[in-house]
Amino acid sequence: MRTRSKLALMGLGATILMAFVVSTASARNLSISNQNLRVTFNNLELGIEGFATTTCHVTLEGSLHSRTIAKVLESLIGYITRVTTGNCNAGVTILRTLPWHVRYRGFSGTLPNITLLFIRNMNTTFNVEPGAFINCLATANIDSRLIRSTATGELTGAEIPTTEVPLRGGGGFGCPASVGFFRSGGNGSVMLLGATTRITVTLI
Repeated sequence: MRTRSKLALMGLGATILMAFVVSTASARNLSISNQNLRVTFNNLELGIEGFATTTCHVTLEGSLHSRTIAKVLESLIGYITRVTTGNCNAGVTILRTLPWHVRYRGFSGTLPNITLLFIRNMNTTFNVEPGAFINCLATANIDSRLIRSTATGELTGAEIPTTEVPLRGGGGFGCPASVGFFRSGGNGSVMLLGATTRITVTLI
């Protein structure tokens, strides 16, 4: 009798485990608590190594197309529709060639414990002035990482790893042959647009 009870318990445990594995594996979408968001970087650095470099306070505002995001690489999930900058040094200017398309680039972590979401802002453009009367344009697809708490599901920060971008001469001469770069120092913040409420991401 005890042997049968143990076998029954083992079978029940295996059934529960299998159900958990199946439900996790079949979870194809991410659920976002709100479609409207604001991402702020206090120290966003951009420029050319050895030439003009600046650190800016940059705020990106936009919206997602839906509160449900399919985990499909390169799918278009939203737009950045407003960019503001402040406390920038001279030499580099972000050009507001909006809207910027936002694409889904994947995640990091073991399901269901997602720790990072990867997104890409398409065709981000900025102007670099490495010297007098010299203007160089840089256009790049900028990858960002959104940091997610596995305990609460909240997006607790954002960061931009160093991204190299090619330069092209806006004035026709004088632009360095080296590439520009775009990176964040420290973590940015991700909030509901117009509020201080954090955005929550869950697996469904």
